[in-house]
Amino acid sequence: MQPGINTLLRECLSINPLEKVLILTDNKISKIGRKVYEACRKINLESCLMVMEARTKEDEELPMHVSNAMRASDVVIAITSHSILYTKATKIASEKGVRIANLVRVSEKTFTKGGLTASYSRVSREVEKLFKKVDNSNFVEISSSNGTNVYFSTRERKWYKETGILRAPGKIGNLPGGEVYVAPVENSINGKIVIDEFGEFGKKVSLEIENGRIVKVSKASKKFKELLEKYGEEFYICEFGIGCNYKVRFTGNIHEDKKVSGSIHFGFGYNLSFGGIINLPFHFDGIIKKASVKVDNRIIIERGKLII
Repeated sequence: MQPGINTLLRECLSINPLEKVLILTDNKISKIGRKVYEACRKINLESCLMVMEARTKEDEELPMHVSNAMRASDVVIAITSHSILYTKATKIASEKGVRIANLVRVSEKTFTKGGLTASYSRVSREVEKLFKKVDNSNFVEISSSNGTNVYFSTRERKWYKETGILRAPGKIGNLPGGEVYVAPVENSINGKIVIDEFGEFGKKVSLEIENGRIVKVSKASKKFKELLEKYGEEFYICEFGIGCNYKVRFTGNIHEDKKVSGSIHFGFGYNLSFGGIINLPFHFDGIIKKASVKVDNRIIIERGKLII
């Protein structure tokens, strides 16, 4: 795992010996958390390891003593079974200048041959190239042989980039990195989306959408339908993202798979932190593997291949 751990600690986070570093993990993934901790101690003797009970769902709020430890740190490396990205604990720590790396359900392969073995200077260049293609755009059209055919507005919505470089105070990001994303204008989304990979919510899930509302669902799990019924008035698609990490391969872990170069994903739930209007207590993604994408009538992805 050493190649990927070195990338994480030195290239992505640039840990220095004087910083207060917290390795936050849980009882389901602590083996990897401990290996990162041991490596970090060789750079930073004051590194601290905290093992908590695994959360039961994505972005479930963290215990107060965990939140306090995060706020008291300079850097938090969260190696957890569920994302902590959109928790209040992360938001508060970031506002205090803490740098936070969110590594969700990573495996040893992530560190030995996956997305954390990439050159992040190269990933950053790819992200910047793609960002220049989509920034200040007005309209996105997506199609795929799986049945997807959807369009939406991005007018006056800011695009964001996730390079995997987390060196500035308060910087938060998912690792492996390599993504460009936006909150679409919620009520502008029309058409059909067929999600190839949707985690616990199913595979080949078909969603028909009118003015941002999901009006028909096929092949989705009971849990997805329950969320749609409970939050129907607010349950818009909240994110559109494009992966651009040349080292990531599809593994079944959506948090990594959405960084595969040329893959796209749609997010559901919370998007206030990146320009949207949805404040739901969850955020999850679904991936389409071989889509074609036009932004303002310019082709940027053709059958899963980035054209940049």
